[in-house]
Amino acid sequence: MTEQEIDEATVIVAQMGVEPYLKAMGMNVNVIISGRTYDPVPTAAFGIKKSFDPGLCWHMGKIMECGALCAAPAGKSILGYLREDCFILEPLDLQQKCTPTSVAAHTLYEKSHPWLLPGPGRYLDLSNCTFEQYDDIRVKVSGSKFIPSQQYALKLEGAKRVGYRTIFIAGIRDPIAIQHIDDILKGVEEIVVEYFSNMPKDSYQMIFHVYGIKMG
Repeated sequence: MTEQEIDEATVIVAQMGVEPYLKAMGMNVNVIISGRTYDPVPTAAFGIKKSFDPGLCWHMGKIMECGALCAAPAGKSILGYLREDCFILEPLDLQQKCTPTSVAAHTLYEKSHPWLLPGPGRYLDLSNCTFEQYDDIRVKVSGSKFIPSQQYALKLEGAKRVGYRTIFIAGIRDPIAIQHIDDILKGVEEIVVEYFSNMPKDSYQMIFHVYGIKMG
């Protein structure tokens, strides 16, 4: 591709669901190297392959994709236990613990709806979920409901180059310059526009963030 073609190209990537993973695991592979995948899928697929409730698998995958961010304080590593009617989360750092509040709060993370979570070929209904303290550090979650979509859909991610950004950081201690900073910035903008007069003014932006002003 030419540089112009790269600039104009839009890259579209689909977040795949569990189906390719289930197919690969059915071939008794040891390692799966995949393309862009919906974040909960690697965890959910393993549980679904073992015939656990898909609602619990998807919900646990949605939480465990972020490690122990569902713990208090937030951490890195977490262990999940799938059971027939629930799953249990356990942080691996002894300084952390999961609580019903911390796990329920993370369930609301990165969602467009409080209790409905769409995904490839399905959505989760979490309206009847319960979060219970299982022991001192672990939380038990139950009631996650898997609902198949009427039409299988994938989430698409797109990216396109729109330009470049340059950042300059400057500090001024001169009280006279600070007092007239608005006039100075206006002058800087006029100089830049004149210097790049061969470029359409609507093809770029200049954004000034003035920080730390203290008068007197």
